[in-house]
Amino acid sequence: MNWELLTAPDFQSAVTTSKGVCLLPMGVLEKHGDHLPIGQDMLYTHAVACLAAEKEPAVVFPPYPFGQIFEARHQPGTIALRSGLLLEVLESVCGEISRNGLPRIIIVNGHGGNSKMLAYFCQLMLERERDYQVYLSDVFAGSPQTSGLLTAKVDGHAGEAETSCMLSLRPDLVHPGEERPYGAPRGRLDTLKKVGLYSGLLWYSDHPGHFCSDGTPGTAAKGKVLVDAHVRQIVRQIKAVKKDRRTRVLSAQFQRRARKPVCLTH
Repeated sequence: MNWELLTAPDFQSAVTTSKGVCLLPMGVLEKHGDHLPIGQDMLYTHAVACLAAEKEPAVVFPPYPFGQIFEARHQPGTIALRSGLLLEVLESVCGEISRNGLPRIIIVNGHGGNSKMLAYFCQLMLERERDYQVYLSDVFAGSPQTSGLLTAKVDGHAGEAETSCMLSLRPDLVHPGEERPYGAPRGRLDTLKKVGLYSGLLWYSDHPGHFCSDGTPGTAAKGKVLVDAHVRQIVRQIKAVKKDRRTRVLSAQFQRRARKPVCLTH
């Protein structure tokens, strides 16, 4: 049930059928080597979300392109909104999704650079009482039943996994042979990493060309395995959210306690 394709009467029916669950597929607009589309992440998360919603009913929000991507501002095609605006727009969108009768929102993230920001966003949901719950699903985190499938030794961005996924779903958007040999990490800030320090420049220091791969090619067959695994994972998550009653209860309890003066005595 694609939000943007439904008529108004169909939308009302979809709210009931989905039991108030909406999938918000989130990616970003950034370079993916020279052979994959700039919208790779949002296109992929939207596609697997739609496939999952066919198996377990949920309303699927249109592909969401506004993610954290300051580290790619030097590359063509990047859209990097101001940080405050980024969070404000996402919060407003979630509020509007809930206002339309879908208070159970699963953000389906397909971009590694969004992970920490979205975890923080979920924590910000505790700032005040809301009439909806936000859950975070990271598509590429812990994909089940795919161990041993991929052979690349370096494969972090636009490499074997992402290329395979897109070859399976949208081969018309893949341009094989356009990969460039700049995928190996350059290690320019390894002295910081070795002592456990983090810098916002770590990604740029290793991969200024936005291609993290040893050049191992992807295949549509491998992509099909990954797609199926990701769809199964999202289906399980939709079912879990539909059954979840405790989060709402705990949220209300937390907000009640947070409004009271804190007592330091036992």
